[in-house]
Amino acid sequence: MRSTVLFSSLALFSLFSQAEPARADAAEVHYRLALQHKRAGRLDQSLTEVNKAIRKRPNYAAAHFTKGTVLRRLKRLPQALRSFRKVTELEPKHANAYAMTGALLVRMRRYNQAIEPLRKACELKPDDATSWANLGATYRRLRRFPDAVRAYRTGLKYAPDSADLHSNLGVALRRQRLHDEAIEHLQKAVDAKPNEFAYRLNLAVSLRAAERWEDAVPHYRRALDARPRHLGALFDLAVCYEQLGQPENAISAYERYAAAAEGKDTEAAQRARDSAARLRSRQ
Repeated sequence: MRSTVLFSSLALFSLFSQAEPARADAAEVHYRLALQHKRAGRLDQSLTEVNKAIRKRPNYAAAHFTKGTVLRRLKRLPQALRSFRKVTELEPKHANAYAMTGALLVRMRRYNQAIEPLRKACELKPDDATSWANLGATYRRLRRFPDAVRAYRTGLKYAPDSADLHSNLGVALRRQRLHDEAIEHLQKAVDAKPNEFAYRLNLAVSLRAAERWEDAVPHYRRALDARPRHLGALFDLAVCYEQLGQPENAISAYERYAAAAEGKDTEAAQRARDSAARLRSRQ
């Protein structure tokens, strides 16, 4: 009788000891299927599989992270946020989960709440230029410009070649009217990525703010090559030509502005036509 009981207990133990690996294998199978569907753009199928993986293994951090990325692409932001926060609970040193949490909060315009996860992401992965850029941008949204500048400067210590950090720092410095340093960083961004429209436009705007009209003109023109109907660039270019005493070029820029603004901002279009008429009357 004793031997029978012993055998039954051992058999039961053997059954339980084999069950855990089986559950783990099933979770992995569903997770791999979720990744395949995600790569193919089949987001609903990916979500189904990753949910199955999580049911098999509730503390599967990688699956929770993938679920967050899928939900984000499906624009189900509150649910994605819960998934990324779950990852930070399971793996408190998961830098990417903190970065995604912060980025989602920014996207949801919950800027004050975004600060802490973004700071944590920067702390855990200091060479990630994107997290520093997001942290600085969040401070700028909150109009905390000195904090933004500090974030960008710190990020550049770890990622000195980041064009995005140089451009963002330049914009923040311009907001503080530190034009020379702003131009220096914006020029580095443009040198790194000459065809990046935003970098080129930011440099042009800073040069205009510093009243370096002649230097600003080629950058506005280069920006307009990429986006010929960009209203801000057209108006600023017209102002630069006026300041340089080039009325014909200014008139042309104002007329281009008026044509681009028609149907979008009728009053602005009329003001541009009035400016062109004023310049013609002086010739």
